[in-house]
Amino acid sequence: ILPRRRLPFLCRHPLGKAPSRPRRGILQLAGMIQCTTGRTPLAYIRYGCYCGWGGRGWPKDQVDWCCFKHDCCYGRAEEENCAPKTRLHCLLVSFPFADDIEDKCQKMACECDHDAAKCLAKAPYNLTLLFWPDSRCAEKGPTCPDD
Repeated sequence: ILPRRRLPFLCRHPLGKAPSRPRRGILQLAGMIQCTTGRTPLAYIRYGCYCGWGGRGWPKDQVDWCCFKHDCCYGRAEEENCAPKTRLHCLLVSFPFADDIEDKCQKMACECDHDAAKCLAKAPYNLTLLFWPDSRCAEKGPTCPDD
């Protein structure tokens, strides 16, 4: 159902040049997920209690913890008046070189996405947690770290 293929042509642009249409926010995260995990980003949209929009309860496994940490990271960016979900932050061709980004908001969001993509690449994928019902996620869960 969810192939684990590497699609290098989606991960690098010829000659290292940026595509003519920049990707924004969540689409950039999707591209990083595709590049690092080899899975379609759709494999993470309704996974566990935190992957996709929103989140509550305790993360169900390592993948879900990656999504929880990413939510926390975006939350810290939003506390700094940044809009990581909608604003352009890092092109796939610059991934993972967030050090080259000067804008604080772009850098924060790019680092959030980079860290999440690396985390997801290391985490085992459990197909039984895809389309996990929200009703099976508790009301209370962990709090985000302050860092």
